[in-house]
Parts: sequence; C-alpha cells; structure tokens
Amino acid sequence: MDNKQTTVRVWDLPTRLFHWGLVIGVALAWLTGDVLEQMTPHQIIGLTVLGLVVFRLVWGVMGSTYARFSQFIVGLAAVKHYLTGRWHGVGHNPLGGWSVVAMLLLLAGMVVTGLFANNDADYTGPLAFLVNTELSGWLTHVHHFLFKVLWVVIAIHIGAIVIYKRFLGKDLIRPMIVGDAPRENETDKSAQGGGWLAFVVAVAIALAAVYGASGVWHQPPAKKPAAEQSADW
Repeated sequence: MDNKQTTVRVWDLPTRLFHWGLVIGVALAWLTGDVLEQMTPHQIIGLTVLGLVVFRLVWGVMGSTYARFSQFIVGLAAVKHYLTGRWHGVGHNPLGGWSVVAMLLLLAGMVVTGLFANNDADYTGPLAFLVNTELSGWLTHVHHFLFKVLWVVIAIHIGAIVIYKRFLGKDLIRPMIVGDAPRENETDKSAQGGGWLAFVVAVAIALAAVYGASGVWHQPPAKKPAAEQSADW
C-alpha cells in the first residue's frame, strides 16, 4: 500500500503552528517572567499567547475536521468507552479532548489575569488601569497560581505522550509535526475544511483581541504642569 493509503491527514498546518507556537510562548513566558524578571518582553509574549489562544478558539469552530471542538468535546459515555478500550479513531481521543479544553481555559485565565497584574514595583499590566489596586493585586496572585497549575497540566500532558509511545506504541509527536498519522481503521478519513478564508478570519479575530488587550488604544490623562498643580490648592 502506498503512503496515501496507510496514513491520513489529521492535523492541519494552522493547528500545528498553534501547538508549537504555544510551546515556545509558554517557555518564553516562564523565562522572561520567573527567571529573568523582564516584564516588557513578558508582556509581549503574554499578548502573543493570548492571540494564539483566541485563534485556537476560533479555529475550533472554523478549522478542519479534527481541530473542531465538535469532534473531540464528547460526553461521559465516550470517555468511558475510551477508558475501557472500546473507542477507536484519529485526532484527540475523548479524554485528550477534554484535556485540550482544560488547557485552553487555563491559558485563557492566565493571560487575562496577567493583563491586570502588577509586580508591586515598576510594572503594571496593559489593562491594569481599568481596575483598582486591590483587585489588581488579587488578579496578580491568581495569575501566578494559574501558571503553577499550568506546569502540572503540562507534566501530565508530557507523561501521556510518553505512556502512549512506550506502552501503546503510538507516536503523538510526529503527527503534530508532519500532520499525518497512521490509518488505524478503514473508516478513518483525512481532515477536511479549514481553508484559507477560515484561517484569515481566525487570524483577524486573534489580532483584534491582541489589540484590545494591549491597551494601546487608551490615552491616559495628560499631567498638568508643575506650576498648575501647585496652584490647584
């Protein structure tokens, strides 16, 4: 059998770019925020991650077959079938699909709280002007907490990849690089949909979200000259 008969296209290019872009983004967010404590690049990376998350949310509706939420957000019965070995298919399995949802929600919460955060010194998030100091401080604590939870989720994700490879003989990394995976059943079909128009729309929405979150549209009130300030008493 030739390659077209033994493999199916599972992950489209935008999904793969999102995945590896997110891996790099999270790593750089940790490096700039926790290790180097460079908040300006940390903010830029955070906004980039926000754009990636928004893109994935849109792509989950407009993307190709196995990238769509409708394909992998399933009920409890499907999860039970998977855990008992009665589920077969390509793309995210029922349990993996819910882990994707959890990851996206966690990332969304992390980047949104970061927009309002501060470091009790010389940095405030791009939208911190919308909340008071007390709320900003609370959101900062939530931001740090969610980042710690994210590391736990990442560790579980990596552990699942290792288990699949070592005990089930299934490589989950290669398909996310090349896009194709071995056909497991005759009914397995390559992904359809998610064309250029859908990609452009998803990117446009993601860019709009980044623009809104960046706060560049906000013009702070101009400070009065020192002479005028002293005369206001």
